[in-house]
Amino acid sequence: MNEKETVGLIQKYRHDLMNRLQIVSGYLSMGKADKAKKNLDDVIKFYEEERKLMRLNADAFMIWVLRFQDNYPSFALTYRIDLLESMEKSIDGQKLLSACEALLAVLSDAAEAFHVHELFLHMKEKETHWEIGMNINDVVLEKINMNNVEKQYGISMTNEKEQTSFNWKIAKEERGE
Repeated sequence: MNEKETVGLIQKYRHDLMNRLQIVSGYLSMGKADKAKKNLDDVIKFYEEERKLMRLNADAFMIWVLRFQDNYPSFALTYRIDLLESMEKSIDGQKLLSACEALLAVLSDAAEAFHVHELFLHMKEKETHWEIGMNINDVVLEKINMNNVEKQYGISMTNEKEQTSFNWKIAKEERGE
């Protein structure tokens, strides 16, 4: 990322934060403390997840997540990261990023034009590996050709109740500084 892209990312990040805080402030000014508290709780929850994202020490993947909406306008990403108490080993950020980019390329080809698809990414740390899951609603399965992605990244695909799930594992690696 060059300086201009970095500044753009910081500006977008600041803009999003200010929007979230202005909503809380607006509810407070209208005397709707219950709605302000709920929104503030949502903001805190969002930034707690982001803190876990940063703890992964997968910088390129973190930037991919932060720039997601700009790069994939047909998708709205939410994520959850479940970490063990002590993170002695980390995830291979490049393997994670490559798998996510390959999967999003396939999903982008299958996505309906002018429709925003909700995408949920769940990363769960286990003792010896990471379990990665990505769920999406409303994707036409006939348009998805997962053969290449499945073989290269070991991603499995299941479909039930109008939701398509993609799951794979990444072995842990020693934490580097």
